[in-house]
Amino acid sequence: MFKKSLTLLAVPTSVLLMIASAPAIAAHCSGQQSQISFSLTRLEENPRQFSLVISDEDERGISGIFSVDQLQILRAIMVEAEKFSFTPDAAGAKEPITTRFMDKQESAFVVDVQKTANESKIFLTIKTEIGRRTLEAGKVIRSTRREGGFFFDLLSRLESVLPKLPPQPGK
Repeated sequence: MFKKSLTLLAVPTSVLLMIASAPAIAAHCSGQQSQISFSLTRLEENPRQFSLVISDEDERGISGIFSVDQLQILRAIMVEAEKFSFTPDAAGAKEPITTRFMDKQESAFVVDVQKTANESKIFLTIKTEIGRRTLEAGKVIRSTRREGGFFFDLLSRLESVLPKLPPQPGK
């Protein structure tokens, strides 16, 4: 998918970070950001599972049932991607540079941050039993620290509904 070799960096938790110069995300998403909505609902029959539904204004979307453990991994990936999106690190001067955030064991979630000189675009890929979908999830203008998109709302919701993780040793 990426044209250049990948560089792996160590990141807290088991989040794996890969950096590559890539216009590859554009192939998965249209140039226009559509209005995207989501719902995250705890299942009554099993309080350790949640239903996540994400859809656009054309009612195209993805849905799945995820465990608390899976959603904690998603939250960890999103937190690292959010922090990174506000930094000037790995930003392309002329061509965008894409950095991928993922977990080595959990393949359901991938977050790509595509950076140019002053802007970060965030793409969320979710894989469920019914398929796989990549959505343009958010955007950050680094000079003004302005953010927008459902990515930040979903992260906030995950932080409010999931149990807090104990601090990791050595931090």
